[in-house]
Amino acid sequence: MAKRYFLEYSSDERAACSGTYNHLTQQYDKHLHGDLRGNTMKTMKNYISKIRREKAEYNPRDFRVYDLEAPDEPDGHIGQVYYEP
Repeated sequence: MAKRYFLEYSSDERAACSGTYNHLTQQYDKHLHGDLRGNTMKTMKNYISKIRREKAEYNPRDFRVYDLEAPDEPDGHIGQVYYEP
C-alpha cells in the first residue's frame, strides 16, 4: 500500500544526491531533502520533530507536507497540506 503523505524540507546540509528541482523557487536546490513518507499527519509531524532534534546543526527549515490524495495545486503539482517554517 502506498503512503499518503510525503515530506520535503530545506537545510544547510548538502543533499546526498546531486540536488533536486524545487518547484516552489523554480530552481535547482542542493539543500532540499525529502523522501519521508507516512499514512497520517501525526507521523509526518513526528518526522519533523525528529529531524529538528537529530539534524539541528544543519538548521532544518521550511517543512512541507504533501498529500497524494489532495487536489493538485494550480501549477499541477501535488497539493501541499501543511507548512512549518
